[in-house]
Amino acid sequence: MRHIGYWASQEQYSMQQLIEFVQEAEKGGFKTTLTSDHFHPWSHTNGHGNFTWIWISAVAERTKKMKLMTGVTAGVYRYNPGIIAQAFASLDVLYPGRIGLGVGSGEAMNEVPLGFDWPSADIRVERTIEAIQIINKLWHKNKDFDNSEKFSITDSKINKSASHSTDKDGFVTFSGKYFKIRNARLYTPPSTTIPLYMAGSGSQAIKAAAKYTDGLITTTKPDGAKEVFDLFDNAALEVNKDPVSLQKIAKPKVSYSEDYEKAFKACEFWRTTQIDNAFDTDISDPRILEQKAKQEVSDDEQRKSTIIVTSIEDLISPIEKYFQAGFTQLYIHSTSPDEIEFIRLFTKRVLPYFEEK
Repeated sequence: MRHIGYWASQEQYSMQQLIEFVQEAEKGGFKTTLTSDHFHPWSHTNGHGNFTWIWISAVAERTKKMKLMTGVTAGVYRYNPGIIAQAFASLDVLYPGRIGLGVGSGEAMNEVPLGFDWPSADIRVERTIEAIQIINKLWHKNKDFDNSEKFSITDSKINKSASHSTDKDGFVTFSGKYFKIRNARLYTPPSTTIPLYMAGSGSQAIKAAAKYTDGLITTTKPDGAKEVFDLFDNAALEVNKDPVSLQKIAKPKVSYSEDYEKAFKACEFWRTTQIDNAFDTDISDPRILEQKAKQEVSDDEQRKSTIIVTSIEDLISPIEKYFQAGFTQLYIHSTSPDEIEFIRLFTKRVLPYFEEK
């Protein structure tokens, strides 16, 4: 299982630009796109705040077979899991077999601006696990749970349980610590089986991804993958799932230009992601994040965070290292100064190398 897809950054580009990029990516041979789902962008300067679900429908209509998945949708506060289930079921009806859902515990910048508090990572993971259970029940997945009254959130320090049931007509009732639905049914269910993945970096989230979803989305790099994948595989085995059947997904960030300084300068938008505990910070204002990054993240740290190349073929070796480390899917997150040029060169000179192997 070796697959390379394209990454679309909803925070960095307009919806029109992203549609153009994905159309070009499909034309060049990419078959899948992973895309972010944010309210606020990572950086204030030149930032965008596209509503990803609407964009997915627009780009699916404008492409032929491109598969589209979020990386990731946070079902913790601003999105009720029942609404997530309904939205992606409807997308799957419109574009059968072309829709995937990635979920995660989110960032403060996407929840706090809408009036929510920002709790600990443990609580956010617990909420995510409940959200996954509701989504799966409404999609009629995990049929083995249908006749049981309780499931246990085994990775929670609190270790509470939630009661749930599905009646003969498919109406779902769920009463958890955080979420409740009462006699809810999707009258427009998915037309296919929608793949569901979970993002995780901490041990609790990594184990939850293995136990409750079809795979893990992680920012881990190849040199740290063994520890993460050992934890993930063991958690899968605990619930009698074959680790080989699960996906291990990364999105390496790259920047290409024949001019190195141009390629490096194009990485500036993502300096904020190198702040200590960037994905767990309670800062929700992109202006503050941007200023903090300028003060705390050195150019050397910025260079280490991105694969910067002046020859497109120089991406082959770093990508190969991801696959050798055990990743099964890579989504190339390009922040190149000329994205169309990057896509054309990558699909002509790099993508064929991996398709032929």
